[in-house]
Amino acid sequence: MKRINCVIFAIFIVADISHTGPLIWRSAQTIPAGKAIIQMNLGYNTIDRSYNWTDKEWTDIADASQTDVIGAHFMLGYAPIKRWEAMVHIPLMYKSRDTLSTFGWQDVWVKTRYNFIGSKKKAYLTGVAAVRIPTSSDDVDILLDDQTLDIGVGAIYFQEFSNILMHLRAGYWYNGKTDADIDIGDDVELLFKPEYVFNKKLKVFLSFEHVETFENKDDTGNEIENTQKRRLTLTPGLVYSPLPGLKIRPKFLYPIEAVSKGGSNFSWKIGLDMWYVL
Repeated sequence: MKRINCVIFAIFIVADISHTGPLIWRSAQTIPAGKAIIQMNLGYNTIDRSYNWTDKEWTDIADASQTDVIGAHFMLGYAPIKRWEAMVHIPLMYKSRDTLSTFGWQDVWVKTRYNFIGSKKKAYLTGVAAVRIPTSSDDVDILLDDQTLDIGVGAIYFQEFSNILMHLRAGYWYNGKTDADIDIGDDVELLFKPEYVFNKKLKVFLSFEHVETFENKDDTGNEIENTQKRRLTLTPGLVYSPLPGLKIRPKFLYPIEAVSKGGSNFSWKIGLDMWYVL
């Protein structure tokens, strides 16, 4: 019975929670030394699709079992010296399903970035590392995070070709164990994003984000079948700069189900990102 409960818990976690994106947020360019940055990412979606491993296809989740999700992810950063940034990420989330609802903290991040090379005439390459600290509560109707201690590393590449900006990013998350001794599967994330610059105030982009999540493992180290995930998400959007230092980025996220598999997911998601360099 204990093993069955652990498996159910692991599948629930893997179905509703995903962490990867903020590890490789933003371009490889770092803010100037002595400057600070504030960022807020807002998002809304409904978890309304579930993957059927038997038939190997996505199916609709019954209305009463669908989960509405509103997220607000805040990031505060500072560059103490040239090329180096230190940041803290504070994510908040509201989830509701049928008569249940939860609002609160997710797991908090501490992150750092260092730009190894780059200038206006050269490509930029920046390394990133992060630790995700289990600060979310387990005494809630719907879990908001997996409450594990996790470590992430990544690399961010950026190059400018006249009006075309090219972004290539990769990240890896080592995900820790839950209180039930379930080893959450690690994540690998790849992102390709071309941007087109219309003028100093307006850019448009189309990003392709691929995330692989490995199978969870039980308390004896055995892999738990059908807990792995694959996500390919297409995201068009634009970046508007109404004032110096201020960026506003509306976007629309669309998962490519022909490639994606495992867990549950949204049919679409809308987002609004804003950041300001002080």
